[in-house]
Amino acid sequence: MIETDNAVQKTDISRRADPIRILLVYPNTKDVAQANLGFQRVHALLNRTAGVECDQYSLPVDWNPEVLQLESSERLSHEWGWMPDRFDMIAFSISFEPDYLNVALILDYFRLPLERKERNASHPLVLAGGSAIFINPEPLADCIDVFFIGEGEGLTEPFFRLFADAEWNDPREMLRRAATIRGVYVPQFYHQDYSGDSLIGHSTEPGIPERVDRHWVERSADLRTHSEVHNGDSAFKDMSLMEVTRGCIWACRFCTAGFIYRPPRLPDLNLTYQSLEHVLEEQGGVASTVGLVGPSVTDHPDLLPLVRKIVADGKMLSFSSLRMETLTGELVDLILKSGQKTLTLAVDGPSERMRRVINKAATDDFIVEKCRFLTEKGVLHLKIYSIIGLPGETEDDIDCFIALVERIMKTYISACSRRGNIGQVTISLNPLIPKPGTPFQWHPMESVPSLKKKFMRMRKTLGRLPHLKLSFGSPNEAYLQTYLSRGDRRLLTFFKAYLANGRDVKQSLQDSHPSADSLVYRQYEKNDALPWDIIDHGYKNDFLWDDYQRGLKEGVTPVCDTTTCRVCGIC
Repeated sequence: MIETDNAVQKTDISRRADPIRILLVYPNTKDVAQANLGFQRVHALLNRTAGVECDQYSLPVDWNPEVLQLESSERLSHEWGWMPDRFDMIAFSISFEPDYLNVALILDYFRLPLERKERNASHPLVLAGGSAIFINPEPLADCIDVFFIGEGEGLTEPFFRLFADAEWNDPREMLRRAATIRGVYVPQFYHQDYSGDSLIGHSTEPGIPERVDRHWVERSADLRTHSEVHNGDSAFKDMSLMEVTRGCIWACRFCTAGFIYRPPRLPDLNLTYQSLEHVLEEQGGVASTVGLVGPSVTDHPDLLPLVRKIVADGKMLSFSSLRMETLTGELVDLILKSGQKTLTLAVDGPSERMRRVINKAATDDFIVEKCRFLTEKGVLHLKIYSIIGLPGETEDDIDCFIALVERIMKTYISACSRRGNIGQVTISLNPLIPKPGTPFQWHPMESVPSLKKKFMRMRKTLGRLPHLKLSFGSPNEAYLQTYLSRGDRRLLTFFKAYLANGRDVKQSLQDSHPSADSLVYRQYEKNDALPWDIIDHGYKNDFLWDDYQRGLKEGVTPVCDTTTCRVCGIC
């Protein structure tokens, strides 16, 4: 398509007789890509679709953004050794908004125009999906030809079958038909309306859905997600991953997983683990650790039987995080028996008041007691995660958190002393990024100087405590992520500046228009047009806004019980 004689040939032949060849790209380094469950799942789904053949690509392990150009050998697909221009389509799998920058870089490395309007039949069709995309695709809408809004199972097949079953010279000929498939968003058919620097709405071309319905898998039996490739390239090395829960019942107001994956579903764990073992056996792979993935894995009623089997198989257990409310003694015993010495707990808010704001009921006494329980059980290291910069947060809430950490450390050291050994408690603090698709989507991010001041105060006060490690997420990086999360199509100028100025993010933000501050620090009102309103997640009108208002008043929203609850409107 670019730089090769094959480019001329591709525009003159029908695609019906040949499979559609797709390059699936994870916009980060290869070790990160191979550790990403969604990337592996989509690769497997595409290669199981009739009429489709899929290879994969990710950046070299030692890559950094300052690299202006890649060697030819570093642009080859991983399995076939093809240059990007030989593929019909290039599909990005994007889990995290900061990787939007890498999408722009990779298009540049591949010698593809950044803007979709500058690409033609000699270029591959450029696609994108992943959790970051169905939170808000608009920042990349002038760069990507087609977005997948929702979960891959059941979405990839009808889209690619449309192309596999038809004759075309340029896949762009098929986009108007593709735009009618649920979950498929073709941004060229949607147009944004602005008044000054403000977005005021969008319009669609005739025959195109007014909004894009998020696709989700209705039958839990269709969910069977686990690692598909096992080699030494993964950041997790000899760990295999399997999905335990999709979505979450708890409705924490800051968390995208509790909202964009509604309704929560429970995969069949026995079948998933059997499938994982089968893949390992086929590949001759060995996994000494099984990582159980999900927003709240302890909610699955069949978790304990699975954990017993994994431990009986001689494998170590690893969890993304554990919910304190559903953490049982037997589960902790099994985790320790597997050889795991560290557990991570999500406190999520610095004070009881802030936890009520985010819809989390855990009291300080409960948290301290749970830490005592785990330490007495034999857990050597504790990791505790919380968010700073929540709506209505004050210095009093920071005082409460300092006091809570001091109580935790006193309890931890006392329990360790009785058992005769001591490890370390890690407190990880990260700024709130008000994500689209959550009740906090209207709320501004707290200012970078204010966050830095709070972090400095906690470091000064708590840094003296023995056996305590403090970890702070960068406020500047949170600012960038918020900008990328809340942006619209005008971020194209930011990406262009980033490519042109030698990868200087700070300068690109300063040169952006409208200003980055106007997106990051904006308090949206109820009826304001939001860039991501183009996506319909299926909620009742005002559901998220009402929950936002409830949170500001420290009100409680019940758990997402799909058997009885009809509050949000999805079920």
